[in-house]
Amino acid sequence: AEAVAAAEMEVRKVSREESTASLPPEPEAGADVTTVLVRMPDGPRISRRFHKLTPLKILREWVEASSPPERPMRSFDLVSNYPRVVASASNCEMTLEAAGLHPQATLFVNEED
Repeated sequence: AEAVAAAEMEVRKVSREESTASLPPEPEAGADVTTVLVRMPDGPRISRRFHKLTPLKILREWVEASSPPERPMRSFDLVSNYPRVVASASNCEMTLEAAGLHPQATLFVNEED
């Protein structure tokens, strides 16, 4: 059982590394750049800059890549209270700007069961 658990952890680690590598480079601060802060379920916060035309699916990939290997994020929504936005699999092509999240956004992870 321990060998299986260790193998699953390694697969998740590789998957996270691939997700991180697929993210666009973080831009310097500027007029076309959105600063995003996400509160993870266990309390820590992660922050990163994205171009305002970045689709929400890239944010979701970033959150997946930033989740700890022992608690991978797979089924979740990103929620902003103001403006009220739910970034889910169904609207993942919408950009940060179109969602009203530019120039800065604070979101929290809402895990699905």
